Amino acid sequence: MDWQRIHGARARIGYTVAAVTTEVYPIDWYRIVPDGVSLMMITLPLGDRSKEDVEKCYAISLESAHTMARAGADLVLLGGLPINISKGDDTVAGLMAKLEGEIGVKMSCSALAQVHAFAALGSKKVAMVHPFEEDQNPRHVRTMEDFFGLEAVGVHAGGSSLVALGTLAPGRALEWGRAAMAAHPEADTLYFGCPHWTVIDAIQPLEDEFGISVMTSLQAIAWEAMRQTGIDDRIEGFGRLLRDF
Repeated sequence: MDWQRIHGARARIGYTVAAVTTEVYPIDWYRIVPDGVSLMMITLPLGDRSKEDVEKCYAISLESAHTMARAGADLVLLGGLPINISKGDDTVAGLMAKLEGEIGVKMSCSALAQVHAFAALGSKKVAMVHPFEEDQNPRHVRTMEDFFGLEAVGVHAGGSSLVALGTLAPGRALEWGRAAMAAHPEADTLYFGCPHWTVIDAIQPLEDEFGISVMTSLQAIAWEAMRQTGIDDRIEGFGRLLRDF
């Protein structure tokens, strides 16, 4: 062991967490990224996604970016797609550029990470899977079509809740992904929303089984963080995005 080498010797990534609890995310992050890429996290009090919660989290996200820059982050990535776009879809890239100028550290966010990932994969028709109740389906469809500009061919809702995400077994993503593809075989991309449940083990099996691209929010965030900090390692076992781009 090199006793002088810090954990983030290659890149230190700051990330704001939009979840009630953070359990799965750091585990799966460190399974994806190579040694020397570390994660510093600040948790946002998202709660029940009320307008007040989202506005509060937006303000804390901006403050957190400054905090993580002072702590030495090489990149700060703001999590929580609904928070990222809460001031309007057209403000996201501008906000990142403004913050980057203010704090002197590279900036990105969950929303832009996924925009870049969909573009790299050449996605056009997207079947979506999320772990929440069906009443969240319209929000996911709107985001896919209005923000990402892609065709939402269908949504599969898992029926879970924010506080229960850590209890979802790895097999759920595979089961729900297969159900989404059975219902929407025209999809060229299968998308898993929310990075706080276990999805990464389903990526490669689903790509192999259906001959499609599979993109998850955590996978896209890790990919964006590495590529934006000059880490071009090709990661095997977690889908085309990390292997080929």
